[in-house]
Amino acid sequence: MQNLILNRYRPLEEAGSGGFATVLAAWDTRIQRRVAIKCLRLDGYIAPADPRTLREIPGLDEARTAAMLSDPHIVGVYDFDMCGAEAYLIMEYMDGITLTELMRREGALSLDVATCVFEAVADALETAHENQVLHLDIKPDNVLINRQGQVKVADFGLSQLSHAAGFGRAAGGTIGYMPLEQMRLEACDARTDEWALAALAYQMLVGENPFVAHDLDEAERAIEQAEVLVPSMARDDIDEEVDEAVFGALAIDPDDRFDTVALFAEAMLPHMGDARRGARELAVLVGEACDDSVDDEESVPLSSRLFAGHGVADRDRAGSLGRAGSRAHVLAMRLWAAVACGFAAYEAAANIPACMSVAGRMEPAFWGVISVAVVAALVWPGAGAAVAVGALVVALGLSGSPFLALALAMAGIAWLALGGVRWHACANVGMTTIAAGAFGFAPAVPLLAGFFLNVRQSLAATGFAAVAAFCLACSGSGDLTGWNVFSFGAFPGVGTMGDAALDLVASPNMWAMATSWLAAAVVGSLLCSRGNRGLAACGMLAATAALVLGVIAAARLGGADFPNIAQLAPVLIAGAAMTCATIAGVPQREPSRVE
Repeated sequence: MQNLILNRYRPLEEAGSGGFATVLAAWDTRIQRRVAIKCLRLDGYIAPADPRTLREIPGLDEARTAAMLSDPHIVGVYDFDMCGAEAYLIMEYMDGITLTELMRREGALSLDVATCVFEAVADALETAHENQVLHLDIKPDNVLINRQGQVKVADFGLSQLSHAAGFGRAAGGTIGYMPLEQMRLEACDARTDEWALAALAYQMLVGENPFVAHDLDEAERAIEQAEVLVPSMARDDIDEEVDEAVFGALAIDPDDRFDTVALFAEAMLPHMGDARRGARELAVLVGEACDDSVDDEESVPLSSRLFAGHGVADRDRAGSLGRAGSRAHVLAMRLWAAVACGFAAYEAAANIPACMSVAGRMEPAFWGVISVAVVAALVWPGAGAAVAVGALVVALGLSGSPFLALALAMAGIAWLALGGVRWHACANVGMTTIAAGAFGFAPAVPLLAGFFLNVRQSLAATGFAAVAAFCLACSGSGDLTGWNVFSFGAFPGVGTMGDAALDLVASPNMWAMATSWLAAAVVGSLLCSRGNRGLAACGMLAATAALVLGVIAAARLGGADFPNIAQLAPVLIAGAAMTCATIAGVPQREPSRVE
């Protein structure tokens, strides 16, 4: 029979080892539960005859410190004991993975997941600081996540208790998560942990830690001279307020940081995602990670990813994967923008006399307009959208439709100001109107808006889409559903589009269609914002129903008993496609103070 540790704990597997300790997953034979045991060698330690005169024992301070901290986001410590040349720290067992492993798999985390982790770690630090305890080693290895999506902070091995003179010097730490005062062995306080939490938050959002270095000298230079990418520039679902909070907590001078972690969290969390939704997503991700590890013969045993500092970190690889994931998302958005803006610029340039010769030949200016729009979209989708819309405004004005040009300009400015400039998805959804409408599928835009955007951005993009579809419908189709690029790609002569606009404005069926678009966008966004695939599918079905009702109402107001299949087909096809898209998942919502 396998020997028991301390005559009580049956070892199950090794969870990893380092220079000073080995962590085991074990079974408590008395209480019948799993525990984690940190085994620390006591080489050269001689226990005194009087236990009251115990010198410092490895792990004892950690046990005493953790035992006084009761918080749902701190790994519990059950006991500490010695036997022979080893000391044993008995801890809560976490069936899951570390944040290091999660970021190695996922790269930069979704806003909801990052919010869940940040909130949990901040809460753990607040509890520790209220008890006059510093952690001093906050890093991804020390953040554990179980299969239920619960996040807990482990390893108070470097922690310090406050005494009458205040906190003392740190005895160690991890490069990349230590501020300058900790590396220089100066006095530390709660703002030291705050800096580490900010570095952790930055890594979760961007996918890399810019302060990781090979030695302390290089680490100091990285902090003092680092060219750090602003999180809101790395991805399009982060507010500038998050940038300000993170860089405020990362200030070199502790006096320039937030006074407490609680204040840092108060500045961050209102502009982050949904922590509850993040916990549900974490449960899925951790479950997948644990299940994958069972089938991977070359993977490290599952429990070896449970505890920090025991050979499971590979920051260089995690950072590169994080950058790849974040950049792939940005690249996809910008390619979408390039296509949509390029198409809109093509239509605009084809209707600007200076871009076309009398014989209809494309002049260099024609390609210049398109190139500027495409390049701008690749650099920043909102910029490409502004260029393309501006070109369309010019084309409408030169076609003798100044009022349509003004209407499109005002709608474009409102849409860009409410999200089109800042958020890639908002810019792309709005610009998709031109390309989708060219082939009769403009009703897909409200569904895209509901699927990808929050309510405010969805309304802004759909409102612009309705105005853009109206302007293009005046070129001849007279239908918001599509303007038919093959038949009406060339804007008619002076006055013709203006007359068509007056007819459309007076037509109640046009207003019925526009209203159904806005309703579909709002309904879709509200249900998709929950992050649940079932609700998202219901949202797309409800949005499709709103569009169908709009088509029916428009037909009735136009004198027909029921719309024909050509009028319903675009809506039904788009609705089916977007409903099926929910099977692949629902994109993370961008934060909105309106919702």
